[in-house]
Amino acid sequence: MSFDYYAFLAENKACPKRVNKTCLASGFGDGCVVWSYCDGEKNKARQCYMKRAAELELRLAPDLHLESDHASLPDSSWFGIDVSFTLKSPWYSKDDRPFHVLDNPVRKDRVFGVPFMSAASWKGLLRWACRMRAGLSGHLETHDMKMDGWKDPSWIIHLFGNEKGEQKDFRSGALVFYPTWFNKVGFDVINPHSRARRAGTQPIYYEVVPAGTKGKLRLLYAPLPREMERDEVNPADFIDRLIESIKALLETYGISAKRTAGWGTARIDGNGWKLHPGNSGDFKTADEVAGEIKKRFSSQGGDQ
Repeated sequence: MSFDYYAFLAENKACPKRVNKTCLASGFGDGCVVWSYCDGEKNKARQCYMKRAAELELRLAPDLHLESDHASLPDSSWFGIDVSFTLKSPWYSKDDRPFHVLDNPVRKDRVFGVPFMSAASWKGLLRWACRMRAGLSGHLETHDMKMDGWKDPSWIIHLFGNEKGEQKDFRSGALVFYPTWFNKVGFDVINPHSRARRAGTQPIYYEVVPAGTKGKLRLLYAPLPREMERDEVNPADFIDRLIESIKALLETYGISAKRTAGWGTARIDGNGWKLHPGNSGDFKTADEVAGEIKKRFSSQGGDQ
């Protein structure tokens, strides 16, 4: 006799008893969804989910080894950079689950149920921060806030490749991005006010990664053979601009949806920078990381 998971869920008429202590992938979350569709139970199901989910510490099993340490890289021109940070304001990205007890659940991995920021999101946001560093803000001001006529400088194309959809000379870029995993969820409320009565109408709940949660941005610079020569770039020349863009993205612009409301800003932790491999010691500041990269590449003009 086979087991029908959805038939089993349909039997739930009250709060699910079992909670997966390590993730929010299914089970408890799905049970709360079914419970919320019972007559008069929606608010109870929401409150139950929010209370119990906020108590969990969400961890990926270390045996999975999802985070490479970059201790040994196959080419001398490759290097990795880690930037540890702490959220100063809530982080939010909408989940793509079709059914959830909340209207605005935070994005979670479908297998592990752990909140995460995707590698693609990091790439898009950091590309934008680098463009701002390269003068995009001034270009927008003089072009009616449009990208018309903007051309990425060679170091940005080298790092990030072409925009999606580019047909001519398409390339992916030398930077490899990794997802950022968070270990906590919390909840925030936006309460739109009626202009006439100046009072709240219907609270809107957001599941978020709360302020104070730690995260890590992880990058790998992995150019193809002779790619630096072809693009006529050298990491020693652009590393300062890349690092300044990372700082601006995390500490000024923010990395979350609803950035205009102040969500997703972070503080880079003290001694939060790390270079892989660190041949000359354990680098912990942005200046030390930049200095070592310049030293590695300046001596031979990037021909490693």
